[in-house]
Amino acid sequence: MSLVKNRYRLLALSVAVVISTVVLLFHFISHNETEKVYVSQIEDVALQLKKDFLRDTVNNMIQQIDRLRISKTEIYQLNTDKRRDRLFVLADALDEESFIRLFESEFQQTGEDNLWTAYLYHSDTGELVFTTKNIKEQGVSVENLDSILSTKAILKKGTYTGVFGVENQYIDAIIQTDIQEIIHHQTYRNDAYIWVNEVIDFEGGDDYAIRRIHPNLIETEGMLLSTSMTDAVGGTPYLTELNGINETGELFFTYYFKKLQSEDISKKITFAKLYEPYNWIVAMGVHLDDLDGYVSEVREESQRLLTQTVLYILLYLLSALILGFMLIYMIMERNLRKSTRRLIDEASTDPLTGAESRRYGERILEHKYETYHVKKNPVYMAMLDIDDFKLINDRYGHDAGDRVLKYVTDTIQSIFKEKGKVIRWGGDEFVVVMEAITKNEAMLLLDQVLYECETKPLDLVPDQLTISLSIGMTQILDKDSNYIEALKRADEAMYQSKEQGKCRLTLIE
Repeated sequence: MSLVKNRYRLLALSVAVVISTVVLLFHFISHNETEKVYVSQIEDVALQLKKDFLRDTVNNMIQQIDRLRISKTEIYQLNTDKRRDRLFVLADALDEESFIRLFESEFQQTGEDNLWTAYLYHSDTGELVFTTKNIKEQGVSVENLDSILSTKAILKKGTYTGVFGVENQYIDAIIQTDIQEIIHHQTYRNDAYIWVNEVIDFEGGDDYAIRRIHPNLIETEGMLLSTSMTDAVGGTPYLTELNGINETGELFFTYYFKKLQSEDISKKITFAKLYEPYNWIVAMGVHLDDLDGYVSEVREESQRLLTQTVLYILLYLLSALILGFMLIYMIMERNLRKSTRRLIDEASTDPLTGAESRRYGERILEHKYETYHVKKNPVYMAMLDIDDFKLINDRYGHDAGDRVLKYVTDTIQSIFKEKGKVIRWGGDEFVVVMEAITKNEAMLLLDQVLYECETKPLDLVPDQLTISLSIGMTQILDKDSNYIEALKRADEAMYQSKEQGKCRLTLIE
């Protein structure tokens, strides 16, 4: 047997060595192929990361512009409301002529800072009585006066109505100046930056846009642009950008441009998006020549990982061999224990009924007897006998008798569960040993067994048969020299049940 085991172990070791060698060869081959695929994909991955960065940064800048417009408008509206309230108090005590002079003096524009835009008209005729200078210069019609105001307040006196507020383009100019300062002072890695072009003509051509903000070419801010302008290799990035904006409102595109704070020219990728309120194209780009560095780093890292992985694989395989042999040993031991346990169970269990066998039952009774004399916890015994079992066998046959024995066992076990051990003592006799329950509980459970067997008939063709049991019960006493003496009392009580008419429980204490 030992020789056979050693042969199996040697065979297993040989198979493990072969498998390990194949795994290493497969790893070398697959690593080389994987490296080729990985290197070919690293540029795409890096490019996608750059695209995500560009798109997110541009979208964040546009959101920042929107937030700035809202906050500025709210501030100026608050200022407008406060001025209206002050003028309302002053105008309350004035007549119409005095009100007109007050309104004109408040909004007469003399300097360059034309914060307020205002006009006064006759409420009945609609005739304009006064307008600020900027309205006259712009030539805005009466119907469109309200549309140019970002904030607005109305002041009425008699037949005259005054309207004033802050003009859209006034607030926009302040916001655009603030955004210019923000973009000029932003810094990003890899020579990245944001710039803004304002579109004048979406049809393109010469002077189609103005370069509003450009941190890399600050001196050219305000310059007019043309879609015919070319980059260092003859491409037309402005035309490409405008076409994409006209089609979808945003796009990615590539062209060649000089690096920030350098005269070096390299290819860069840009994301551009239209901000419609200002006709701004907000764009951001990064140069692509750093991808070659990524690829070189990947190759170096790949070689390092290959060496490291080979060592790890060898360690893993060695560990797997050790664990494998340990696992095989444990499985064999577990199977042996299962087999041993199965043999024990088969020896301790009555194969017909599933109750404990008599041999195993004697050990149980001996153990309960010894436990009683140590702990003094009550231990009850019951002897059960199937009434007229021989007649059942004679009339219905031994197969029917076996069914009756199984039925009685199942009934007892289902009622007692963990509260008692059921032992087939011999033939149609059973012993139930009980502990951790009271005498009354034991008797109630045994009465329930009698009731279940008597009231629930068993189908035995051609009849339905109810089972009658005679039961005797006792408990282990201090005077008992062994469990057999208690068992004899239970047997005697059981015979008293038979003599008294069967199908009953008799207790001897």
